[in-house]
Amino acid sequence: MPARADFEPFPPTPEGQPYSNEVAFQALSNYADLAFEMYSDAVREAIRFNMAIYAFRKDPGPETFAECKRLWIEARKVYGRTEAFRFSDTPIDTLELEILINAWPLDEGYIDYTRADPKSGIINQPELYPKINSVVLPRLNEQGGEANLSTGWHVIEFLLWGQDFNPDGPGQREWTDYTTADNAERRMRYLVTATEILRSHLVRVADEWSPFNYDGHPGEFFLRRPSRIIRTALRGIAALAGKELASERLAAALRSKSQEDEHSCFSDTTHNDLVANMEGMESVLFGKFTNATGKVAIDEKGLNDIVASADPELAERIHSQFLTAKANIEAIPAPFDQTIVSPEDSDEFKSVKTAIAALWELVYLLSDAEEIMELDTRPR
Repeated sequence: MPARADFEPFPPTPEGQPYSNEVAFQALSNYADLAFEMYSDAVREAIRFNMAIYAFRKDPGPETFAECKRLWIEARKVYGRTEAFRFSDTPIDTLELEILINAWPLDEGYIDYTRADPKSGIINQPELYPKINSVVLPRLNEQGGEANLSTGWHVIEFLLWGQDFNPDGPGQREWTDYTTADNAERRMRYLVTATEILRSHLVRVADEWSPFNYDGHPGEFFLRRPSRIIRTALRGIAALAGKELASERLAAALRSKSQEDEHSCFSDTTHNDLVANMEGMESVLFGKFTNATGKVAIDEKGLNDIVASADPELAERIHSQFLTAKANIEAIPAPFDQTIVSPEDSDEFKSVKTAIAALWELVYLLSDAEEIMELDTRPR
């Protein structure tokens, strides 16, 4: 059992309040425990990936380079679950680390060479960017525009795979970019530094959720009125399912049919992102988390249990609709960039539209839950 978040019990449920304060306490305490476990899991996988980068630096070659890419994919899957805590006034957003960890899309030419300009990017312009280190790179993030990203998952993804002009797979960057190509030493330094920065930022977020960190975020999170915490957490799930997944990551790509609108476009692993996001939402809604080793780390109450204490039938509908949406997401064929350019009357193309509709239906049910539970911030 994980160390439980140390919070004062909620007072007895007031007369007329639709949901149970006891259940709310259990679920929200578990919400903090889930956050700590899930971010800690992401840290462990980021460290494994970081070690692979060090191995590549020490012994660059096709095998060590391939291992870097493999472990980037594995670490990325685990991180994707933590996005269930976005849009909820939690540390990933309040500390403004999201734009340093997972911002997207990015301008490749801000970082390194592109097919259009072999001399572009921070790496290839030492006269403009003489230093590449853990202080400079975060400061360069989003300088001059939101797509001018210098840190995070997708920057590292581009450094590993390069631009994707391959119609049948991901980008084809050569490992020799880090040994014999122009500015190879600076490119290696950038890759190593960006990976270390990513790891340190994930450690910082995980530490904010630690139940042993009494000056950290869990205590601040629970200073709010319980109804506000529940509403904020539910709206965070709804925002990820609706605005982020259904709208920005699925519908936008479906309309444009452009690889540039694919989330993990260099590695062709967008399907992993979508599935991982659903797994994270599942943990937060239903209280169970299985870590990267396959161990059930937490199996307690989730947000949907609070809904069930007010309206069991609605909670069951949310559960059923979530499973439908998750199945629809998993049914989208990979790679995603091939699915969005398939004929509009094809099963592949329709699978994305079906997933979008299922996600929005889940959002509507979560809105119904907020209404039924009469969530607001006014004193009762």
